Amino acid sequence: MLANDMYSFKQELSDRKMLFAYSGYLSENLLESLGNSVKQQMELKNAESKVAKRVFSVFVEQVQNIIRYSDEQEFLSETKADRLSGGVVAFGHEHERFFVICGNPVPGSEAEQLRTRLEEIASMDEVTLRKHYRTKLREEPEEQSEGGSIGLLEIARRATQPLEFDFHEIEEDRKFFVLKAFI
Repeated sequence: MLANDMYSFKQELSDRKMLFAYSGYLSENLLESLGNSVKQQMELKNAESKVAKRVFSVFVEQVQNIIRYSDEQEFLSETKADRLSGGVVAFGHEHERFFVICGNPVPGSEAEQLRTRLEEIASMDEVTLRKHYRTKLREEPEEQSEGGSIGLLEIARRATQPLEFDFHEIEEDRKFFVLKAFI
């Protein structure tokens, strides 16, 4: 039964065109190792250098978003560098394009703000997105941001089609947020 279950899981990933998937706690240190795996997978697929750089950038942004904003966190010490954040990230290849998909729990109160921001980004054409990105670069980061408040814009700029996203209610005040980008 054990082998059957694991083989079924492997087949499910393969059916969904996943080249790589990770579920569990993520950290900055683990990001480096996972990033190397993504680079190796792209080499195996003979990805163009330009495409490989875009995929890697989107992968890093998405994993950093999990590390910084997941509602499931543990700390090995009092520093943010020792933070472990729960989530899932996968990387795959279908229809001649790569994709990166990630998911993590978020507080319900933040889910609607996130949905609004992503809908706004999805409504922008390439020129508007570029202008909005440049404007955000000149502004101060948002109060709750641990970066420059431009991560989702970075992902959208590198994606080859509008970002896909969804929310699943985990419990009354928590949602599981999923973001998928094709490159």
